[in-house]
Amino acid sequence: MAPTTGCASHWQQWKLWLIKNFLVLGFLFAITLALVWPLPGRELGSPKAGDFPITQTICIVVIFFISGVTLKTADIKNALSARAALVYGIVTILVVTPMLGFAIVQIPFEPPQFRYGLALFACVPTTLTSGVTLVTSAMGNGALALMLTVTTNILGVFTVPFILNAVLTSAPGGNDSGEAENSNAMVDAAAALLLKLVISIIIPMAVGKLVRENVASAPRFTAKYKVELGLLNNASLVAIVWMSVSKSRGQLVGASAASIVIIVCAGVLFHLLLLCLNWTMTTPVLKLPEFERRAVLLMTSQKTLPVAVTVISYLDEQKWGAHGLIAIPCIVGHVTQLFIDAFIASRWAAATVKAIELTAARTDGLATAEQGSGSKQ
Repeated sequence: MAPTTGCASHWQQWKLWLIKNFLVLGFLFAITLALVWPLPGRELGSPKAGDFPITQTICIVVIFFISGVTLKTADIKNALSARAALVYGIVTILVVTPMLGFAIVQIPFEPPQFRYGLALFACVPTTLTSGVTLVTSAMGNGALALMLTVTTNILGVFTVPFILNAVLTSAPGGNDSGEAENSNAMVDAAAALLLKLVISIIIPMAVGKLVRENVASAPRFTAKYKVELGLLNNASLVAIVWMSVSKSRGQLVGASAASIVIIVCAGVLFHLLLLCLNWTMTTPVLKLPEFERRAVLLMTSQKTLPVAVTVISYLDEQKWGAHGLIAIPCIVGHVTQLFIDAFIASRWAAATVKAIELTAARTDGLATAEQGSGSKQ
């Protein structure tokens, strides 16, 4: 019995590790498969219904339906009390950090799709799931993190298309037509992207939320199968990346190793820049309470990969180039922020646990001293 129990325990540890790192491992597997054998992903991702890529759209709908059906109204209400933190977070995520896209898109990355991808990543809202998870593990305000996630991702559907069009058309070669014609084309492209995001993001999320509020068993189901729903969500995201990279395999293989290394370094520097800017604002400037500061600092420094990939799937490939190449900086940025912020969160959590233990030890010491003093009297 002992060996069997030991094997079961060992497998349980591996299982937890696989679940925790599913998204990163999934990206590595998807990119490797797309590079080695691109045919399945390319064929699966090619069919379209009008302007909508069928398989990718199904995956997007799954992601945001799950986001809606797992969204708790009570958590949203609890976060509304932290008004200063909430306002700063929303403005920073939707307005301030997207402005960095105008600078990023001027950097002469090669191929140019790398500059478009990193600039696009700067324009999208904060993370959908990983940010809240990291804030919670860091013993920060998880409800505030969730409120920032929901608010910015809903509002972002309406702001991202117009900001992104302004950013991309400011790129070298992105403003080739006449000023009036380009302005009209920009508005038309932004409106078309807005419609696609409403159909593929807002509607599925709203339907998911309605299901949660009106189907009695929905909250119990989502609580029971929380891990499975999270894995399905991540698997859908991995599938989108797999199809995008498969379609762009030729261009990606043609990119030099130096350009790949450069974009990885750029992704790391971009996230570190956001962390430094937001630490300055949340700590010495706004002086937010620690519980709120942790949430705001992480959420305002992260960007969402699902929305980025969704936007990429609707870009005109003839104008902006291969979707898979544009997606690479977004994937790099996402993985980078996961690793860096997971390290920060673990340090915060350890410091909090240590502080709690020291406080408890002092309390016990005072109580013991008082009991000793009382017995002497």
